[in-house]
Amino acid sequence: MSLVRTLRILASQRPSLPPRSVADPSRVRRVRYDHVPVTWIDPDLASTATIVHLHGGAYVQGESRQTWEWLEEVARRAGTAGAMIHYRLAPRHRYPAAVDDVLRALADMQRETVLRPHRWVLSGDSAGAGLALAVAQILAATGVDAPAALLLESPWSDLSREDHGEESLKVAARLYAGAVPRTEPRLSPALGDLSGLPPVHLVGGDRDPLVHDCRRLIAALAEAGAEHEVLELPGGGHQVAVAADGPAAQEARRFQIAAVRAVLGIDARAAR
Repeated sequence: MSLVRTLRILASQRPSLPPRSVADPSRVRRVRYDHVPVTWIDPDLASTATIVHLHGGAYVQGESRQTWEWLEEVARRAGTAGAMIHYRLAPRHRYPAAVDDVLRALADMQRETVLRPHRWVLSGDSAGAGLALAVAQILAATGVDAPAALLLESPWSDLSREDHGEESLKVAARLYAGAVPRTEPRLSPALGDLSGLPPVHLVGGDRDPLVHDCRRLIAALAEAGAEHEVLELPGGGHQVAVAADGPAAQEARRFQIAAVRAVLGIDARAAR
């Protein structure tokens, strides 16, 4: 990895706020839960429901403007609050820092009752989707209040495989995993226990470099008897709902919004 790219990655790791053009500052609040920063959009709606999102970036980069645009639109149209957890990133913070941060933040949010039981969903894109899946597995195994559903987009859920051909992901996997075998289920949750999960709603594209990883995860979910719904978009690339625009992105977002409304029992008329 070049010095320039390394510096860019380190610069991107600072937790950001939604740009003003995405969400007016009056709608935004930064809070720390057990020392983990979380940024809210429309926090007053948490009494109704919340989408808790884990951004992508291969465990080395933070949230992008596109991530904020996605969270603001999907939460607003679903009629919920949006919360972005800013978990620590590699190479300064290797596994299990990201998992620990998300678990600590969720536990404190539940202690403070800002996340109401059965009134929140956990979402993630790319590495964030893999992280969301790992966290959901831990919550299911411990009996702690789990999300009502999982929204996964282009999940990077098996760091032990490198047949995707993406050199940047290979480097990021090594930076994040360190000396831990990448078959460890909390690093590669597709290899872990997929039973007992909340309903999984998965979005991908058939031109996504991770499409084969997504399909293997779907097959594993089916084998485990996990409830799941899949939208694979023809011609869609990586993070089609978050990073793309046009009809494919809107179809993906409608799928996600409908899933949130259905699982949380939110009337479409409540959306803004």
